[in-house]
Amino acid sequence: MKSLLLLAALTLGLAPAQAVETKGIPAEQIGGFVHLGVRKLDESKFGQVLDKAFREEVRANRTFRALKEKLGFDLEQDLDDVVVGFYPGTDPKNPLIAGVLLGRFDVAKIEAYAKSAKIPATAFGARTGWDLDKLGQHVEDGETRGTFGSKPAEATLIVFVSANTALVGGASKLAAALEAYAGKSASFRPKADLSGPGAAFLRVEVDLEMLKTEDANGLRKGVLTIGETGPNLVATLDGQTNSEAKATQMASQIKGMAGLISLGLMDEANKTADQLAAQRAMLELLQSLKAEAKGDHAVFALSYDAEKAAMGIVKAVVAEKIKATVGK
Repeated sequence: MKSLLLLAALTLGLAPAQAVETKGIPAEQIGGFVHLGVRKLDESKFGQVLDKAFREEVRANRTFRALKEKLGFDLEQDLDDVVVGFYPGTDPKNPLIAGVLLGRFDVAKIEAYAKSAKIPATAFGARTGWDLDKLGQHVEDGETRGTFGSKPAEATLIVFVSANTALVGGASKLAAALEAYAGKSASFRPKADLSGPGAAFLRVEVDLEMLKTEDANGLRKGVLTIGETGPNLVATLDGQTNSEAKATQMASQIKGMAGLISLGLMDEANKTADQLAAQRAMLELLQSLKAEAKGDHAVFALSYDAEKAAMGIVKAVVAEKIKATVGK
């Protein structure tokens, strides 16, 4: 649910189902991608429970209100899908990105605001890439600030190619993204159907060898999916390792870690009702974990009632807020 994602990392939309568009994500050297099906998440049982619990808090959020008032962008209604590709860069810990945002954008209003706020811009022929971080700062605070700590390799830019599509990425990848969007080079096409019945609302695929990631602890590739099957929230992680022995070791380690966490969750002393409810939901969730090695793949799966999982999160958030308030 995009509203909760705004708060956590920021009712329901009525847009018709449609294929997930990846045009504009360069196919060359892609080392993985992340897809967030915002509309699918909104329509899921898991998303609906979270939305109902946090809707008013989200709408009161300063950033949420500022985006709507200044840019005409309503996060509840105007964002449908996010797909971001990863590419090898000079720093293995910081891959380059190129992505597509699908939704509804008041391009004239957004660009007029960016110009009046003097947001740094980069020209790509007839198109303009706006510094996304600086734009976000100005929308929220009415000013832009410098970067604290180490300066990122390059700013993340956003280019509006239509009223329904925006491309995002660093300057070094946006030129290639625009070439792909124009059909002058190949766009990435995922093997999995990201929009079909039963498709997960979150899918992450990473090729660590392509990204030249150092010290991956024997992991070569990974696929994470989170979605709903029937009444259950289902999460799977399939990690391809460099050997069958490594896959067996990884599966065993995860089982052991889950067991230790479960033991800790059994301690219910001095807990509030909300803390106990959240703790018990987490314990049940961990008890549903299945971990096994299949050849050189370590495969993990969780399946748990979607509404109970969402309510567990709600109760955990409430318990933390109470704890923080009491601690002041």
